[in-house]
Amino acid sequence: MKNTYIKKIWYEFLETQSLVDCSDCNSDVIFELSDGSKWVATFFTYKNIETLRKKNQLSGECLNGTYFCATDMILISEMSDKIIKAVLDEMLSHDEIEIYCTKI
Repeated sequence: MKNTYIKKIWYEFLETQSLVDCSDCNSDVIFELSDGSKWVATFFTYKNIETLRKKNQLSGECLNGTYFCATDMILISEMSDKIIKAVLDEMLSHDEIEIYCTKI
């Protein structure tokens, strides 16, 4: 995948009509590479994992918050297009896209 670059990115969190707390949220991200392939991953802020754990304790999900898992999960400090783009560029430069993201 070297010499491949990100051509287009769609961010779920930018599509929402409500105000997003960029320090406490999660978002699907779909991106297209210059070779025409499309990929997906779900980005979570570190704080959002704790928020989801507490919600699950109350709801009983995930053994009352005992565990949390998600496919194609990437943790970031803050939800922003700038940070997500930087993470994807970093993964692309180290040939890690196929490890952490799913081709669609």
